[in-house]
Amino acid sequence: MAWVQTTRPGIAVALAEVARAPTELPDVSWAHPEAGLSAAVYGAAATREGGSLRAALTGLEIPQGLPARIPGPWFGAAAFSGALGPDWAGFPALQFRLPGLLAWTEGARHFLAAFGEGAQERLDKARAGLEDENARAGRTSVRLLSRSGERSRWSALVSRALAAIRSGTLDKVVIARAIDVEADAPLDPGALLTALEARYPSCRAFLLRGSGAVFLGATPEILCRVEGDQVQADALAGSARPEEAQALPGSGKDLREHRWVVEHIARALSGIADQVHRPPEPRVRALANVVHLHTPVVARLAPGRGVADVAAALHPTPAVGGVPAGAALRFLAEHEGLDRGLYAGLVGWVGEGRAELAVALRSALVRGRRARLFVGAGIVEGSSPDAEWEETELKARALLDALGVRP
Repeated sequence: MAWVQTTRPGIAVALAEVARAPTELPDVSWAHPEAGLSAAVYGAAATREGGSLRAALTGLEIPQGLPARIPGPWFGAAAFSGALGPDWAGFPALQFRLPGLLAWTEGARHFLAAFGEGAQERLDKARAGLEDENARAGRTSVRLLSRSGERSRWSALVSRALAAIRSGTLDKVVIARAIDVEADAPLDPGALLTALEARYPSCRAFLLRGSGAVFLGATPEILCRVEGDQVQADALAGSARPEEAQALPGSGKDLREHRWVVEHIARALSGIADQVHRPPEPRVRALANVVHLHTPVVARLAPGRGVADVAAALHPTPAVGGVPAGAALRFLAEHEGLDRGLYAGLVGWVGEGRAELAVALRSALVRGRRARLFVGAGIVEGSSPDAEWEETELKARALLDALGVRP
């Protein structure tokens, strides 16, 4: 065990390696199973919330002497756009927290860190609590809740988006819809997250606990990874069924949709970076239920630039909004009719000159026996209501399979 005190009073940390990870549901969870890394946040020693994303991520106090590979230690999320609606009661629209207690796992090793005043006492209590096993709830039966007229509303929205594209108002807009399910007993968010981690190990699995509800998912899209002055942002746009993977790079419609995202990311980073590089052609990224066109955009930040600048420049990405960005956001506010909340926002962690922030996709808002799943599709010239509906159905399988809902 080690004890580290920072030069500023009040931000201290107690560290320990432990035999196993806690099993209780955390306030924030983050995992990249393929890399053998997971983290769970309990409580808060300090918070940043409200205001702008840039302001929230500027000047975060990082305790000294932390292990080099520790995730965070600041964890949080930001909404897709603006304030949260009534569906998201109990969640802040923007919050990053320094944990009261952070549990993280690297491969087969488990660690705890307690931050702030009373860190040592909190750490000792957490270690003692690991002697207690928490049993998971049994599997529940889950059914889809039909929404009258949903298919026709979707078709009308796609048609309206195509009309805006043909008029020259938009090049692309990403529209979303909700799928509601209900179980015969309260859903177990921890078990659901575990199922997502097992099925999508290359994704970033996340969980955020609000008052009486949990938002969770397994997203394939990284907004940015920052390590010193090196940045990588992923363009992920253009989708198909796994059996159609070979044809996807030749789809003109999907290539247009993808190109606009790549160009937006490169343009956004060029304002804060000295160098920006991108491969000339996208790759195909395969997941269990869907394949995507993927282009990594890599940049070197200009002197004086950092994580806050990168996040503010990229969020929200046109992979979840549209092009031009302002016109797309106005279109969604006027016509989509969906309280997106944290869906399609950002979620992740920030450390000393380091960060990993993802776009909150393939996600659900879980409240008691009900869950609302969020799925979307990019509309460009050549899109059709039926094809885009099928794309959202394909993306929804990530959560529906984890919930045990069969086609």
